Amino acid sequence: MRGRLSVVTVGCKANFADSAAILAHAVRAGFEVVGNGVPADVLVINSCTVTRRADRDCRALARRLRRKHPGAVLVMTGCFAETTPEARASLPEVDHWLGIREPSPLPQLLRSLAGDAAKPDEELSDLSADRLLGHSRVFLKIQDGCDAACAYCVVPRARGAGRSLPRREVVERAVRAQGEGAREIVLTGIHAGRYGADRGDRDGLAGLVEALLRATSGCRFRLGSVEPLEVTSALVSLLSTQERLCPHLHVPLQCGSDRVLLRMRRPYTAKQYRERLDLLAAEVPGIRLGADVIAGFPGETPDDFEETMRLIRDTPLSYLHAFPYSPRPGTESAGWPDDVTAAEKTRRVARLRAADGAMRGEYLAKQVGKTLVVAASARDPKTGEMRGTTENYAEAVFRAAIGARGDLIPVRIDAVRGERLEGTAV
Repeated sequence: MRGRLSVVTVGCKANFADSAAILAHAVRAGFEVVGNGVPADVLVINSCTVTRRADRDCRALARRLRRKHPGAVLVMTGCFAETTPEARASLPEVDHWLGIREPSPLPQLLRSLAGDAAKPDEELSDLSADRLLGHSRVFLKIQDGCDAACAYCVVPRARGAGRSLPRREVVERAVRAQGEGAREIVLTGIHAGRYGADRGDRDGLAGLVEALLRATSGCRFRLGSVEPLEVTSALVSLLSTQERLCPHLHVPLQCGSDRVLLRMRRPYTAKQYRERLDLLAAEVPGIRLGADVIAGFPGETPDDFEETMRLIRDTPLSYLHAFPYSPRPGTESAGWPDDVTAAEKTRRVARLRAADGAMRGEYLAKQVGKTLVVAASARDPKTGEMRGTTENYAEAVFRAAIGARGDLIPVRIDAVRGERLEGTAV
């Protein structure tokens, strides 16, 4: 009998939600779920393949886990496993290699590994699963798959076509999580801004958020990544009027040059991107806005990159996730000449990350003197300080006499400490 199981997650918030579902399958199969670093009989890697570095990280993680747990069963699943089955030959450390397309073979594998321990009637709640993964928040996946055709992206190949969880099921899960003590619920998806589009809903995400706010009262909600043209007037209105909808949004940019955006198969212009962000900043004062940017896409000239830097300076962004372009097998751009050198990509990413550091510092400095509500994630046993995430997606450390993991705690921000805010519970 295989008794203890642990899941290690690489990648996006949708992967966090998938890992919680894996834990639920494991409990139903009869496993005792344990946290990372605890000896386990079965280790599941929920992998990512969005960049070449993510692939490398997944390989390195498998080898590291095998060294630390030589007698464990090692399972590779997730996007890397789905899109790169040929990599299995170079990773003998992995015992089982499973894709993520539905129907998933993972539940059956877990039942076979558990043997006589199977307990098919036992359930694991969303809150409990996320807590076992080390999260203080619930990651609720509302949608999976993607119908876009970006020239560089392998995710549609890994995840399939866009499909939305029925609204009733999302609401029921959120109500249940709130009842179990969840105080922040993060709505995730591969293309969450298109929630409901597969059923003909024109503004499905805004409608879902309205339904969630009506059905709950004791928790707040956070949106993840929403594409520029999916930032609708209805969504902006909710962000500006609903206190329980966190004033934070990640709006992918990728490039500020219209010529490169067209080549990337991105469906918006730099002007449209700027207009959406200006609208958000005007209607939702203090909102925190972030973006993804790819440096060195095939054909991106120095002038194209300077257009990106100008757009970043001219918009109310406060942080960036910057990546060098890496060709992904199976994508359109993988067959194009990669005419930006690795050294030039490194220089461009360094400039983007310098801009990111400056924007983060400027935004954090503006929070000093404010009272923000922090979702507590942990307390330092040595100093007694707590840490957590503010409603506008800033990390905070603070002094509090009382409070537990997951609580929403008002905190007066007194200073900036490195990349975190520092304060005192009010």
